[in-house]
Amino acid sequence: MDYDVIIVGASIAGCTAATAYGRAGLRVALVERQRSPQAHKTLCGHFVLGGAHDVLQRMGFWQPMLAHGAAVTTGLGVWTGSGWVVPGTGSAVPSAISLRRSKLDPLLREIAGATPGVDLLLGHRVVDLVEGPSGAVAGVVVSRGGAERIVLRARLVVAADGHHSTVARLARVAEDSAPNNRFLFWTYYEGATMNGPGDGQVWPLDPDTAVCIRVDDGLTQVGVFPAKDRLPEFTADRAAAFDRFVERLPDGPALTGARRVSNLVGTTDYPCIRRDPTPRAGLALIGDAATASDPVPAVGCGWAFRSAAWLADATAEPLAQGGNLHRALRSYRRAHRFIDKYDALGRQEALAKPPTALQLAVRTAAVSDPDIARRLAMFAMRAADPSVLLNPKVMVRALVGSRMRTPRGRPSGPSRLATG
Repeated sequence: MDYDVIIVGASIAGCTAATAYGRAGLRVALVERQRSPQAHKTLCGHFVLGGAHDVLQRMGFWQPMLAHGAAVTTGLGVWTGSGWVVPGTGSAVPSAISLRRSKLDPLLREIAGATPGVDLLLGHRVVDLVEGPSGAVAGVVVSRGGAERIVLRARLVVAADGHHSTVARLARVAEDSAPNNRFLFWTYYEGATMNGPGDGQVWPLDPDTAVCIRVDDGLTQVGVFPAKDRLPEFTADRAAAFDRFVERLPDGPALTGARRVSNLVGTTDYPCIRRDPTPRAGLALIGDAATASDPVPAVGCGWAFRSAAWLADATAEPLAQGGNLHRALRSYRRAHRFIDKYDALGRQEALAKPPTALQLAVRTAAVSDPDIARRLAMFAMRAADPSVLLNPKVMVRALVGSRMRTPRGRPSGPSRLATG
């Protein structure tokens, strides 16, 4: 069976790409190994950074997400030893949005499946690739659970099947893995009260991190990202260690009387993985299949939406008109460098090393400097190139500003503020 595009994986990245290609008039096979349209990813914090706001609006996803109860974060507070950093009103920092994957994945799948030109093939597992005479990827072979094999062909195959990508493995795509020296757990509360400023908070406790975010159905998500030297504490009694961590957060959420409505979700190891997003002729990778970054800055969902949109922007017209696909994929590769820059920084942060003097200076100066606070927020929301914050002029201004401010309550032991 012939298509213009075959997309493997019907979650965020795959559904976004399929919807975009279908709206461009292309015939799309959206292949998903799960049989149920309600299937969803569980190990995902689902906080979509503000940098993806424009893509969500352009794709028509923002309003349906709100209709399904998504919570919007307009001002994320960042705790420092010198006070809280919150971007001021009128700072033009785009809003973030959060909708649990149990709602988001089925919603996106419904939108993609209803798009003219898109065939949603649930319960189809990719077992092999089809190669053209020149070695280009020319399609996939899928199984529906029995001995039958179905061959699907297309000019472009898109791997949107996660950081354990089957397509990438079959295509022998090289994998670059880097360690993550933190682990993560989160849960959801009903009736929790935030005490920090803004409508969400982040605590960079050096090297530990914590977050508190509003999500759908009026729930509050509380997550902790401790350094791995605290694994024995969590192994002994995970729930008790989590509670102790949260109780000791400065201006942390008030959970007395709140009801925990889920088990702890998380993992003790989440390495950073990246692959070339255009590794072979006729093949492109999007979302976690291309870049599975450190989860602490919550970039995963945003990268999935954005990389899928960038790929469709670059390749839809050449696919529709028989144009130069190789050139179009180079254009996508250039767009993807935005992610590569942040991923390189994220890999350094994932080592959980003590913050540099410049990092501390930026946080301290941002408490009282609105421009640095805005730049820090744009950086955190991945709403601009890293140079919005990481440039010589801002660094000098931060160093000068931090020296003019006397820290209050800075912990003498940077990683032990939240220790039980």
